[in-house]
Amino acid sequence: MLILVLQLPPRGEGESQAKHCPSIARNVLWCMQRSERMFLEAIFLLVLLAFSAAFLRLMAPFLLSIFLAVVLANVFRGVHRRTLTRTGRPRVAATLSTGIIVLVVLIPVVIVTSLVTAEVIGLAERIREGRDGAGVLDLLQNLPSQLGGVPVLGPLIQYFPDIDAESAMSDALKHSTEYLLRLSQRSLGNIAGAIINFLVMLLVVFFLFLDGERVVARVKELIPLSNHDVDQISREMFNTTSATLISTIIIGLMEGALATALFLIFRLPSPFLWGVITMVLSMIPLVGTNIVLIPAGLLTIIMGRPVAGLAIILVGAAGVAVTQNVIRPRLVGNRTGLHPAIALLATIGGIAWLGLIGFLVGPVLASLFFVTWRQFGRRYAAVLADKDEEGQQ
Repeated sequence: MLILVLQLPPRGEGESQAKHCPSIARNVLWCMQRSERMFLEAIFLLVLLAFSAAFLRLMAPFLLSIFLAVVLANVFRGVHRRTLTRTGRPRVAATLSTGIIVLVVLIPVVIVTSLVTAEVIGLAERIREGRDGAGVLDLLQNLPSQLGGVPVLGPLIQYFPDIDAESAMSDALKHSTEYLLRLSQRSLGNIAGAIINFLVMLLVVFFLFLDGERVVARVKELIPLSNHDVDQISREMFNTTSATLISTIIIGLMEGALATALFLIFRLPSPFLWGVITMVLSMIPLVGTNIVLIPAGLLTIIMGRPVAGLAIILVGAAGVAVTQNVIRPRLVGNRTGLHPAIALLATIGGIAWLGLIGFLVGPVLASLFFVTWRQFGRRYAAVLADKDEEGQQ
């Protein structure tokens, strides 16, 4: 028979362990409950991230339309408030404000796009048939003799070899024709997608006008910051982005319209196409409208129309001076936009990333980036100051 002998602890020691057993059990139970809560929270966060990623993937085709809708709703927020004050009915005011955007922005964009597309197709066909190419070739071939009488350039022209325009331009005309045709075909082929994105943008604009304040309030509740910090960030974001957009879009539209009017008045070819190109280039900081108007005026002078060429250069320079030095400060006011160098890099990066619409998205993202980092500096100013004091010691 196997006898098991249990060695009991002394009486005093057993009583002390018995006293501590309830506290140990409570600690173990608390740890188990905490581990269970952490496990459930981790599962919930994983599910939340999974559904968020799936939703973003679902909305990916419309993210650009949603972004443009937010920009338009932000730009026309004052118009919507005045409309709401006069009507007193939110749904009617949202409908009227959306209609104003359609009349003021979208219909002119559609008309100009159709005109530019027609000019691109016609220009590509003329270049392919050699009708416009011959004029360009003759101009370049005779350029040295035409510049020979210029006081400064004349003596320098003789040191350059003769320009073989035909061999230099044949490949360029071929590639440019192919590119323009591909661009036109792609634009016509994407009409269905453009219509869908257009309708999505209008729908989002309407609901932002209708429920925008409630959406903003809900977003403020979900952001893990105080209401003061959220309001400060929102105010700075609005000031920076509105200043950036005003200084790019509105000024670009004015200068593009000026270039189009000059090309129409003096009967230059493809006025709407060059007007759009001028508008896009004017939105790029440090580039500007004169990069199109000055060469256009010089070419017009060389082709035997000195009055028209001088008018294009002088009127264009005067118009750019007025928009940059008079209109832009009044539109922007005290709001601070991006530094020109940062705006230039953000614009180029946005175009490289998203295409033509990147000239708008890039500066806005850069504005949000700097606003967020300024808030970081204010929020952790004490910690950063302590770090500097420790470094000085």
